[in-house]
Amino acid sequence: PYDASDEDATTDEKFEACRIGLCFVGLVASIDPDRDGVPESVEAAHGAGMRVVMITGDYLKTAVAIAQNVKILRRDDNAEVCAVDCARLRPGDVYLQSDEMDKLTASVRVFARARPE
Repeated sequence: PYDASDEDATTDEKFEACRIGLCFVGLVASIDPDRDGVPESVEAAHGAGMRVVMITGDYLKTAVAIAQNVKILRRDDNAEVCAVDCARLRPGDVYLQSDEMDKLTASVRVFARARPE
């Protein structure tokens, strides 16, 4: 059985223990729709030669999906190049040097898991 005080148990072990005796009965999902006019505004900015960048606190996969929906990222863009978790900007909680930061951010259009500082 699940023991919340067992500090040696991994997260996966705790999750498995919580699932014992449960029966899956359904799944619920929700989505926040894109704001009106955002895809059109992004397209207009692209048409004017602007580079559109999205900075969000969302998880990376969520951020990539949103960026694709509003046309910041195109379906054929390589999300591994064009989108990053902001933790890559500060490995070990120390920000990259300016030249490294410039190189990384030159091709990135989606910054996920940003935190206010």
